[in-house]
Amino acid sequence: MFTVVGSKGNLGSLLMKIFPDSYGVDVDNEEKLFNYLKKSDYAFLAIPPDQEENIINKYKFFTGFIELSSVKLRFLKFKNSIISIHPLFGPRSYGKIKDIVFINDISPPDSMGKIQNIFPDYNIISLSADKHDRLMSEILVKPYIISMISRPQNGSIKTSSYEKYLDLCSISSQESKEILYDTILMNKYTQNVIDEIQGGLDYIKNLIKNG
Repeated sequence: MFTVVGSKGNLGSLLMKIFPDSYGVDVDNEEKLFNYLKKSDYAFLAIPPDQEENIINKYKFFTGFIELSSVKLRFLKFKNSIISIHPLFGPRSYGKIKDIVFINDISPPDSMGKIQNIFPDYNIISLSADKHDRLMSEILVKPYIISMISRPQNGSIKTSSYEKYLDLCSISSQESKEILYDTILMNKYTQNVIDEIQGGLDYIKNLIKNG
């Protein structure tokens, strides 16, 4: 039996659809949460990282927490006491993307098989917390930042390139602001991404200046 903590959020509501017999509970409903944990084998933490840490620390009797955040280095302090994964799908990509990152230096050694049993049709990718956060800086942080700083001006005449640009611009508006900011602000490698983008802009400025 599963409990989904944060069952009304984007990822939490999706998990309730994938596992419809799960208990769904809001993070603030402590009485229900305690009772559900006592009856559950696993509890998905579909809530912001700070709240995840609070729950893990508060309910230390429970050994089946599955942590789902997009930043992992901060959870190394819970090594071998929680399972840490990052589903790379969300409500808009469910059914198209079937990859889940398994964090091998946080999760207990025998837990990858448990995740494979819970998600039998998914591609499980095993990474360290550091390699995960480096990867997320490229595939999440970078498009999030570019989307946030983009301001499309024309909506009537489109080219193939401009349609791709509009898709990129829409990323930040379609994502939960909480997830967006957590992913950017809590990733150790975000500054590297900013430096890379700034370097590209400086290169273009020099081309124009010396053109």
